[in-house]
Amino acid sequence: MHSGTGTLILRNGRRLPLVYKFGSDHGDTRAGYLFCDTSDVDPAILCERMHVLCDDGTEVVVAVTHSSDRYLAITGRVAPKAAA
Repeated sequence: MHSGTGTLILRNGRRLPLVYKFGSDHGDTRAGYLFCDTSDVDPAILCERMHVLCDDGTEVVVAVTHSSDRYLAITGRVAPKAAA
């Protein structure tokens, strides 16, 4: 289990603080849970691609597989680092 804190960036630019727990982190793939308050988020926006910025600097592009007001089950892939 790999866990930490970060920020969920929705497609509309809104940012939500979160705690993540990835049960799978093989290579560049991730799967697990994002614990954040989504009670006032339109559920339709959760169907679009989102980004998680982890406090360790990792960026993960995620898709939601299950949602509630307190957590999101996700699968995703680490975004490639931008060329300097």
